[in-house]
Amino acid sequence: MKYWMRKLAEHHKTMRRRYPEERIIVVFDVDDTILDLRHMILHVLRSFDRRHNTAFFADLSLEDIEVSEMEVRRMIGQLPAPAKDKRRIMKWVAEHSWSSEVTRAAHRPFPGVMEVIQWLQRQSKTFVGLNTGRPELIRHDTLYSLKKLGGPHKARFDNDLLFMNPSGWNENIVAFKVAGIDYFLKKGFRVIAFIDNEPENLEAVSMFDRTGDILLLHADTFYNSERARIPSHAVSGSVYDVKELRHPGGSELGEAA
Repeated sequence: MKYWMRKLAEHHKTMRRRYPEERIIVVFDVDDTILDLRHMILHVLRSFDRRHNTAFFADLSLEDIEVSEMEVRRMIGQLPAPAKDKRRIMKWVAEHSWSSEVTRAAHRPFPGVMEVIQWLQRQSKTFVGLNTGRPELIRHDTLYSLKKLGGPHKARFDNDLLFMNPSGWNENIVAFKVAGIDYFLKKGFRVIAFIDNEPENLEAVSMFDRTGDILLLHADTFYNSERARIPSHAVSGSVYDVKELRHPGGSELGEAA
């Protein structure tokens, strides 16, 4: 859907009027939703070349990376390189992709997403929460990176509005996505929207939501679960255009705080 951000703004306006005294929150996934992990993949692959004096990725560009971070092994497996080099590259990627240095320095947001987050945070009694499959052990690095990236756009990220996976890497992600929504509800927020790139996460939250208040938005970037699992009432998009948060005449759909 071309105007998915317009749908979010319209839904925000409806929820703000329905629950005028409540704190409402829009919940975002992080990886492949806020952050374009192709930048991290490119950074790590080029660092392999620099460290080992090779040129496997000398001509690789961002546009050439058409897989998620979870599928990068498949991309490496297709390289025209000896098997021993592929094993070395895979080991390098596994060891460095989520290092503190890379998490803090190599992540980049999708264009426009920080402006959308900042717009939401300017609206009356409106908050932005994060619900990520990343494990707790990289909480500090995650917040450092997001604050650094959001700062120039005046987008704020707070520790108590970040829910992370308490299990570990890639463990029980779908279940903890639901737990993340419940976390914000128990903190007294009215969850009005959930944005995630994985269809299975949207499906799970849809089944959890008994109020019908949660607008589901599919970040149509990179994902591993089947697209058919996106709930029929969800809206999909990939361009974060803050102009969609305004009426055609230019007035904002929400009310500034």
